[in-house]
Amino acid sequence: MAEKIQLLEISKRKLLGQSVSCCSYDELQEIEDQLQRSLLRVRQRKAQLYMEQIDQLRSQESNLLQENAKLTERWQRSENSQVEAEEEAAPYCSSSQILEVDTELFIGLPKQGCSL
Repeated sequence: MAEKIQLLEISKRKLLGQSVSCCSYDELQEIEDQLQRSLLRVRQRKAQLYMEQIDQLRSQESNLLQENAKLTERWQRSENSQVEAEEEAAPYCSSSQILEVDTELFIGLPKQGCSL
């Protein structure tokens, strides 16, 4: 068991580049090939995660678009029913019930008819 641990530690140091000075050309070539394969697997996994995230975001976009369409339809129905209610109430409202409101904003005292 101790021998296996020692071999794994040596292999780990080689992969980390810590003890490559004592490696032969063939060993260095094998380490490089192994690193290339590892890098390829990492890049493939990264691409897979990106694709999964893109799919998730597309699904979320679709759900939000559907919800937006439902809310827009609901808002339009509400607006239409409000307009219909106003149209139905219009014949019953007399002109005396209509109030004019001054919506201007004044800062200070209101203007008076005579000047100083």
